[in-house]
Formats: sequence, C-alpha cells, structure tokens
Amino acid sequence: MPQEVPDTEENMNICKQFCGPCPTFKPNKLNEIEPHALFCARGASEKPQKEIEEKACNCFDCGVFKKYDLKGGWFCIYGTQGKE
Repeated sequence: MPQEVPDTEENMNICKQFCGPCPTFKPNKLNEIEPHALFCARGASEKPQKEIEEKACNCFDCGVFKKYDLKGGWFCIYGTQGKE
C-alpha cells in the first residue's frame, strides 16, 4: 500500500537524480514553477496540465517511489494520486 512521502532533504536528493534528466520534467521547465520537484510529496506542478507535454516518466525507477511503495507515476502532472 502506498505511503505518504515526507518532504525531506534526503528524499529531495534522491528525487533530483530522477527528475533532473526526466524527459517530461526538463522540456516543460517544471523546475521553474512551484513546487519545483519532489512532486510525490508536494503535489502536482502549478503549471496547467494542458501546457505539459507528457514524454516519459522516471518516477518508476526512483528510490523514493520504491521506498514508499508508490503507484501511478507522473506525479508532476497528476499529483500524489499519480496517473490512473
């Protein structure tokens, strides 16, 4: 069962390894818009969904995703519920 992800420096450091090179994160410049990263803890980007081009999702390989048994991925677009 998925667990709530704490917004910690440790989780952010893990996140940076996967969001940084993410094919959706970088081209959509999601680092420039709140909450910038660690979307699985902080919620979706404030950039409107219709303005984000889905390319691929790195969440599934992320240590935070695995540690907290997350499901769905695409947290930058769909928030903590992930893509259904």
